[in-house]
Amino acid sequence: MLVLHVSDTHLGAMPFGLFSRAKDIYSAFAETIEIALKERTQFYIHSGDFFDSPNPPPEAYLIAYRNLRKLKEKGIRVIVASGQHDVPKKVAMSPLQILQDLGVIDVLSVGEIAQREFAVEGKLINFICVSYPNRTSIPSLSKPLIEHYRSVLIAHLLLKELGIPSEQADLSLAQIPSWLNYIALGDYHIKTEFRRGAAYAIYPGATEILKVNECCDKYVAFIDLSIDFPKPQYIKLSSVRPWIIVSYRDMQSLNNELSSKLSEIKGLNLKRPIVVVNVLNSFIEPLEKYLMLLRSRGEIEYFRFMYLSKETSDENRDMSRGKTIIEELEYINVPKLVEQVVGDSHLANLLISFIKEPSKTIAKSIVEYLKERPEVVKRIESLVKLGKIVNYMIRKGDSKD
Repeated sequence: MLVLHVSDTHLGAMPFGLFSRAKDIYSAFAETIEIALKERTQFYIHSGDFFDSPNPPPEAYLIAYRNLRKLKEKGIRVIVASGQHDVPKKVAMSPLQILQDLGVIDVLSVGEIAQREFAVEGKLINFICVSYPNRTSIPSLSKPLIEHYRSVLIAHLLLKELGIPSEQADLSLAQIPSWLNYIALGDYHIKTEFRRGAAYAIYPGATEILKVNECCDKYVAFIDLSIDFPKPQYIKLSSVRPWIIVSYRDMQSLNNELSSKLSEIKGLNLKRPIVVVNVLNSFIEPLEKYLMLLRSRGEIEYFRFMYLSKETSDENRDMSRGKTIIEELEYINVPKLVEQVVGDSHLANLLISFIKEPSKTIAKSIVEYLKERPEVVKRIESLVKLGKIVNYMIRKGDSKD
């Protein structure tokens, strides 16, 4: 009774706007399919953010369908709980529903909780899929009346035990029913393992590195549910593009460190790396020219600078260990933060979409939505008034100083 647990594949994403990075996303997903086939798993479960957007590009659909069809041809069941990136807008259909209609997804939760039993080797296994919009209903799940050999929860949410800001977390581990045998989670992009009684609660993490704080190794979880206390094993993905994170002190030391790491990557026949350089109040023009030269030579794929905050400027502190301002911000769940501010999840999704891809269509949808909900308009108006008052008080305070 073998299961491969995958999460946060984000098909259709194009980090840094690079086509090569979009291909990295697809390659990592394809590798998870090959692992499922190689290990002869009976179930391929995905715990959300299958796609990067409810409106993915055509190639994302095609790659998803062609790869999932390989599992279908081998009789491997595909079970998916949608994440917030898979959730459609007001009148749209989730791209996951199209894949289900094409016959390559067996169980799917988008708008409601989906539960299904499968008989494997004469024993019943129960899968409970909870989509992102239904995550807060997990504590009220009832134990099935039929006795199952194993019960598995698949959900997209953030546990409070992750240590992220409390306002970003959804549930605590103690709120998840104790009768489950395995808890397959998604949304957190770093491989993380918890215990809930005899059950493991697992985030396998994203299949590719989307942000610097997610570096560097990526995995899928492999579980044998036929044993009494199924403990996951982790299979490292080999297609992930390598990252090099260094600190800039002077050109000579940077050149030596980069040359050494680039030689190592080339010797392992890996993809060209992405280079991230931590800098602090430094003159970076020669550094930028040097990195542009490496990129033009085809030695690196891309580079970016991370500016360390003043708090990390202590001369006795190792710069490579200091968290940057951007790294701190990347832990923030921006859609959830917007939702908390405006007090409406659908409006928050529309606003985030408009920020990402401004268009008259989305702007019109926002206006039409607000026309139907005067209470939301009043809330926003009160926030604007409050902002004006605070701004006025700040200006008055500054003038007194």
